[in-house]
Amino acid sequence: AATESGADTAVDCGDPDGSGGDTGDIPNVAGAWTSSFAVAYWDDNCTAADFDQDTEDWIGAFTVTGVFGSYYAEFHDFPDDRFEAGMDRRGGFTMTGEHVHEAGLIYANFSGLVYTDASERAGIDGAAFLGLDVDADAVIDCYARASWSANKSGL
Repeated sequence: AATESGADTAVDCGDPDGSGGDTGDIPNVAGAWTSSFAVAYWDDNCTAADFDQDTEDWIGAFTVTGVFGSYYAEFHDFPDDRFEAGMDRRGGFTMTGEHVHEAGLIYANFSGLVYTDASERAGIDGAAFLGLDVDADAVIDCYARASWSANKSGL
């Protein structure tokens, strides 16, 4: 596997702490994932038409590409929406980007902890924030917060 040299350790590009490392053997975040959105939690302060828990079907399968320190993500149905992504050495993962939506421009952040569960399946559990700009003035007019989780595809 390709490695990145740190100050005192070698870092596997997908698993930053190395196999069996001290942070729970973080799985390789690069690859295809399927996600669930707003299953356990949804909260919004928005009255905009076409912006609610049932209209965010663009959030689904996605792919993370790159190496540790330089990731990006794309939702499969919207490949032009490239999200900048990052992960720290403890498995904290975040991806942030924009999505053109019927209700306006959404500024979105998805964050969570990447982990390997007892069944040796890679997952991410966390939350999402969607800020909606309804009139293209670069101001978030209303927002929603929701649960978000993902499972690595093919494992």
